[in-house]
Amino acid sequence: MKTWSCIENCGACCRLDLAERSDLTGVLSNKDIVLINSMRNKDGWCKYFDKSKRNCMIYESRPHFCRVNEFTKTFKDYLKNGDKFLIDCCTQHISSIYGRKSKQMKAFRTAVRKK
Repeated sequence: MKTWSCIENCGACCRLDLAERSDLTGVLSNKDIVLINSMRNKDGWCKYFDKSKRNCMIYESRPHFCRVNEFTKTFKDYLKNGDKFLIDCCTQHISSIYGRKSKQMKAFRTAVRKK
């Protein structure tokens, strides 16, 4: 069985367009939406994501919706499908940002298989 795993040097989840994520309706509060929008740069990336180092500059104090393994447990699909839901979400998001043959996607697939 495959198990979801976050990978280093990715940050795909740090680029989020709420308009493209209708599945977040009812999961995020209005306060969360305001905070997400305040964290986004004009290019769509979180202003706390260091693109050169590919890491979060506020990792220890990041908001709850940035804690993927905690936040996604509020989704009905997670409750139904568990790690398959997380794997599918990351696969889609990493592919759309970096490409299906990117080093990030290869690292993610390897990490998921190793668990």
